[in-house]
Amino acid sequence: MRKLNNLLLKVRNLKCFEKPEQGFEGIKLINLIIGRNNSGKSTLLDLIENVIKGEMDVPQSFWHAGQVPEIIAELPLSEEELMAVFPEGTSGGEIRYPYSNHWQFGKKLIGAKFRWRLERTQNRFISIGDCLDGSRPIDEIQNISRYMENLANRLGNPFSGKVFRRIFAERNIEPEPDNNNLGVTGDGRGVSNLIQNFLTKARLPSHLVEVTLLNELNAVFKTDARFTSILCQHLDNNTWEIYLEEEHKGRIPLSQSGSGLKTIILILVYIHLVPIIEKKALSNFVFGFEELENNLHPALLRRLLSYIYQQAKTQGCIFFLTTHSNVEIDLFSKCEDAQIIHVKHDKQRAYCRTVKTYIENRGILDDLDVRASDLLQSNCLIWVEGPSDRIYLNRWIELWSDGKLSEGNHYQCVFYGGRLLSHLSSEEPGLVHDAVAILNVNKNFAILIDSDKHNKAIPLNATKKRIINEVESNGGFVWVTKGKEIENYISAGAISNWLNEQGFAEVGQYENFFDYLDNIRAGEGQRYSSRKPLLAELLVPNMTSENIAGVLDLTDKLEGLCNAIKKWNSL
Repeated sequence: MRKLNNLLLKVRNLKCFEKPEQGFEGIKLINLIIGRNNSGKSTLLDLIENVIKGEMDVPQSFWHAGQVPEIIAELPLSEEELMAVFPEGTSGGEIRYPYSNHWQFGKKLIGAKFRWRLERTQNRFISIGDCLDGSRPIDEIQNISRYMENLANRLGNPFSGKVFRRIFAERNIEPEPDNNNLGVTGDGRGVSNLIQNFLTKARLPSHLVEVTLLNELNAVFKTDARFTSILCQHLDNNTWEIYLEEEHKGRIPLSQSGSGLKTIILILVYIHLVPIIEKKALSNFVFGFEELENNLHPALLRRLLSYIYQQAKTQGCIFFLTTHSNVEIDLFSKCEDAQIIHVKHDKQRAYCRTVKTYIENRGILDDLDVRASDLLQSNCLIWVEGPSDRIYLNRWIELWSDGKLSEGNHYQCVFYGGRLLSHLSSEEPGLVHDAVAILNVNKNFAILIDSDKHNKAIPLNATKKRIINEVESNGGFVWVTKGKEIENYISAGAISNWLNEQGFAEVGQYENFFDYLDNIRAGEGQRYSSRKPLLAELLVPNMTSENIAGVLDLTDKLEGLCNAIKKWNSL
């Protein structure tokens, strides 16, 4: 997986992709591909499928504007790869003085980015970047191309040994006749036959269905449903039907169940049964799943995605997920083992980019046309003034809960903007006239408010007092900063880690944080006073459980907020 993290994999002249090449800057455990309909999301799955299956010769019907597709890979060269092409025991030939042997030359290339074209029989060298010291020793050697071609072929296919399995957006599970072919297709065909074989054939471990599949199904559904058994029956038309026993409902045929349930079973079959048939470890599998959100409630979708992520993390399998769902974006947008690839189409060609910052995420949410109705599905909302507040708060909650609570899974942040606070109300809908009723959006809510106090004697303004009153009387959680603003909770320890210097005093309780930064390092506060989200993204990696403890009332507020989130999530 380490190698794939650094793998650039792109394509040009495939379907909607022209030039320059488009694709992946790296491969992670979870690769979320988002964009509008017909933008090119499925083509990226085609790219991964073609590479894993070694199908580099793309049919002409999939060429873009009559141009032959090219699949391009790029990796930093390792010592092992280079030693195989430039052995220490070889000297002479094109590689001469000042190199006494080939390895003296080859070791200079360690870490250089090597780009090659993947082909069915023999890979082709494209280019090599500068060495880590900025030099280009290959320019000194005549006829270096044959060595580079050897490197390209030694690097081979980065996905060699992997198995690709896909689930299409349109899928179903229906009764099927007994068949010795135990394959499963991306539209769900073969699932009934496979489960039936595991349940009825002595050569296959039935406990994987009766125990493992059943337990995992219940783990995903949790309180939404409780299944007591999975079984199969032979029908009069010589087909086998899968049935689920459910508490209080009895035995229900899978063919008459909802498509959301079928989707989850299809995924569990891929994860637990297909590897047994293929006789390969789950770590060898790469999955391409299209639009899992279809016919799944957002809460159930979150649990399914969390399950998929745990499988990826513990087993080492890789998932590529295409989606229109903001639930998936929220869940994976801040996960180190995940990335988001945004695909867009300008009516002539498609292009994509890897989303790396919060600011870029805003464009995605606009593109997906996220509506307020999505927020109604969240277990709870936390109202914050702006983007930087959200970034700090998410980090603090992550640290305080030991990573057990996260945005998108247990809560959702919503911006209100400081001046809009006067328009918010937590009074019951129907009692509010000129304000926006928080309870209209979600009945489980918290709100974080800057005190804006310059000293202890200054009272809170009337709007803030009203909000505190209303929120507390309606069962919400209100947090008014003990210092002037949220930035006054930023510890000297986090600043020290960021600037790699020691000896800073804590920011004063009512001190302007950006003046404080200017006093530490001239111009630093002025640089970030209008770029608060950027500063927040730089600071949060430097925050630890140790350096946030004891800063004003941060510990007490996080304890109260996390307890509220746990209660609203029934944890």
